[in-house]
Amino acid sequence: MTPSRLALNPLILTKFVVWIIVTVVATVLLTRHRMSRRTRTAFVIGGMILFGFIYGALLAPALNPNPVASVRTLLKGLLVQKQLVAPVVGMLVVMLAITVISNKSFCGYACQLGLLQDLLHRVPTPKWQPPFWLSNTIRIIAFVVLVAGLAVAGLDWIGVIDPFQLFQFNFTLPIILAVIAILVSSLFIYRPWCRFLCPFGLLSWVAEQVSIFRPRINQDACKQCQACVKACPSGAMKDFYEGKTLHADCFACGACVEACKVTDALGWRKK
Repeated sequence: MTPSRLALNPLILTKFVVWIIVTVVATVLLTRHRMSRRTRTAFVIGGMILFGFIYGALLAPALNPNPVASVRTLLKGLLVQKQLVAPVVGMLVVMLAITVISNKSFCGYACQLGLLQDLLHRVPTPKWQPPFWLSNTIRIIAFVVLVAGLAVAGLDWIGVIDPFQLFQFNFTLPIILAVIAILVSSLFIYRPWCRFLCPFGLLSWVAEQVSIFRPRINQDACKQCQACVKACPSGAMKDFYEGKTLHADCFACGACVEACKVTDALGWRKK
């Protein structure tokens, strides 16, 4: 994404605006206890089609924005081209600001690759919940390799296997292999790309530690049934339930809130 082409393309602006609208609507539904599994499914399928395949068809591969492309473009500008790409910086700041407001609602409702993984995880197969220390350690290493590769040799390893090219049917052998690996593993692991490799996933994980809206437990009303913990696909609710300082990735799916049947015991709210 070059600065001029990014700034001049109105379709990119419309995608960015729709991203914001969708995440705002999702957050409102979460706060009102209206994000049911059926509603969530509509968001997942609709978002994947709109942000993935429709915008993928309308925009050239180098122009179709996504959270990962924003991080990669920023790092390339800083480490390779020695310049900041203002529109990309602004886009990244807004995405992280959304995370600070409402956890990973951006990843949960606006990222086409995340939504596709989310959908595949619903297939009834045996599931594995990887330990957070493992997934996050690998993700940190992947981020360090990305930064080091760009700084030392201008090498962008994500560009070689870029799975977002799936939505524009732009394939090379490395991309095909990466896409197959991600899609197959999504049947057994919730959002494997997001939790193991995504650079924006890592940055937004840091940002979500201070999120304003998130699952909040009313200890006076809680019956300690842990239905919310069992419903959470990423393991984040276990951390919230145990009051840990750092929690695993929470993708704002709302499964925990829907699972809680005790009035006012759990909600997507501020303190």
